[in-house]
Amino acid sequence: MRSFLRLLLAVSLTACTHHAPEAPAPPPSSTAPRAIAVYRAIAESIYVRSTGRVVAVATASLDSTCTQARCAGIAERWGVDALWFAKGDSTEARDARADLLARVADPLDIHAVTEGRPMLFEADPGDVPPPEADGQEWSRFRATHADAAGAVRMSPVGFSRSGRTAVAFVDWRCGPTCGHTVGVALTATSDTSWAIADMLLVSSRQRSQ
Repeated sequence: MRSFLRLLLAVSLTACTHHAPEAPAPPPSSTAPRAIAVYRAIAESIYVRSTGRVVAVATASLDSTCTQARCAGIAERWGVDALWFAKGDSTEARDARADLLARVADPLDIHAVTEGRPMLFEADPGDVPPPEADGQEWSRFRATHADAAGAVRMSPVGFSRSGRTAVAFVDWRCGPTCGHTVGVALTATSDTSWAIADMLLVSSRQRSQ
């Protein structure tokens, strides 16, 4: 009888092991090679290509800090309150947005973005003029980075669970009345490369006519 009970217990444990559901794979890290590839695609495909000049990349990602007296929620400020980048089934976009918002608390060291990229160079976030910088502050930046078209700061990257969709918030600064913030959605074209799929203008610092 004892042998039978031991056998029954062993069979039950084996059955539980075989039928335990597998946990879904977590999205890639925002500092993993795939995320670095996303940052490079944004900086090079949008800003190097449009300006034809070198671009400074802040070595720390944007965090969720808001310095205004009244602040909208982070999803609205980063342009992902609506799923404007969803294509058909919104699952991919929802996954990527949730992952992005889960990563906003701490800035990330993304200095690896510029390694081996001749049109990108790293800049300490403190060297990048703030959004309200005047001409004098930009003159100081130009004195040490004369060839730069401007500087880009990027949020952590949010990935869908499939790893096929990525989304990030981007702050481009190029002068006292030059720059914008945009939401950028990307689609994986291989394990190591990404293409811009869609963009949403969140704010602009262009001079009004």
